[in-house]
Amino acid sequence: MEILKNSVYIVSYIMMVAVVLVVAVFYRQPLASVLFVFLLVLPFISLASGKYGSAKLSVIASAPAGQVDEGDEFRIRLKLRNSSPVPLLRCTLKYTFCNLYREDEDSFSVTLAGESFASEEFDMTFKTSMPGTFTFDADTILISDPLHFHTFKRKADIHVMIPVMPRIVEIPDIALSQFEGEPFDDIVSESGELTRDIKQLREYRAGDRLKDIHWKASAVTGELVVKEYERSVDLMYLLLPEIMKGSEAEVLRKYYSLGKKMISSGMGFRTAVFHPGDKTFSYVNVSDETALEESVFEIMREKASETDVYSMYTDQNPGSYGVIRICAKSIKST
Repeated sequence: MEILKNSVYIVSYIMMVAVVLVVAVFYRQPLASVLFVFLLVLPFISLASGKYGSAKLSVIASAPAGQVDEGDEFRIRLKLRNSSPVPLLRCTLKYTFCNLYREDEDSFSVTLAGESFASEEFDMTFKTSMPGTFTFDADTILISDPLHFHTFKRKADIHVMIPVMPRIVEIPDIALSQFEGEPFDDIVSESGELTRDIKQLREYRAGDRLKDIHWKASAVTGELVVKEYERSVDLMYLLLPEIMKGSEAEVLRKYYSLGKKMISSGMGFRTAVFHPGDKTFSYVNVSDETALEESVFEIMREKASETDVYSMYTDQNPGSYGVIRICAKSIKST
């Protein structure tokens, strides 16, 4: 395509040179002869300056400021900088734009003008059709010399990620069961706090609390000894968003809406995030709005699964119960 565009300019230029040559030969005009020589040299000057200017050109992209919600329009700002004295550089940026859940191999392009010693800012507007992580990627920029005889190809390292939050949907009142799991040091709950039952005495370690030091035992042994307590079983709400191909938007909306409803009622929870790449789960503690949004971002960074998420979870956690399954059509407590 670029060769075809350049060919049009080259043919037009040759025709113009031919006209000047005819005038110089048949009408013997000195000015036409000088112009003819200049036109012969000009393409080489244009190519050399185009090569130099392309090396001095840079383009960056920035994501929209603030949160982007499903259905919103947002702008990605491109900034083109030409730090050379070469004017009239035509710059074509090749890019892809897609949702990680709906990857599209089609590429697009936008043309920018690179003027000498100038910066140009250009806003590209997009509209979201569903929640998820949208990506704007560009790895190639094409730069034509001032006469557009040749197009130089340069690498562009542009990767912008735009998380788009799901919209809120109505969640009916349902009975949510709690998950009885192993104790987690980063979980704080009434049923998961340390009891006053002493499990054992051990040597003091950096970071231990002073109030846990057993002073009598320390006096006898001559070394600091601390009390290690039993911890009661943790009871928590465990949410499992089942992000499957074709139902990503519905699951994200239900998870986000249920999470906001639970937090507004003072109910913190833990979210199980499935990683289809290595078929493992990671866990995120959610106790406020900020943590909820971060958990949504964590979920949307992963692609949709082609296998049943709940089956994978039960295979890795046999005998578990009290899991709140968030599916496309329903929310279930197991």
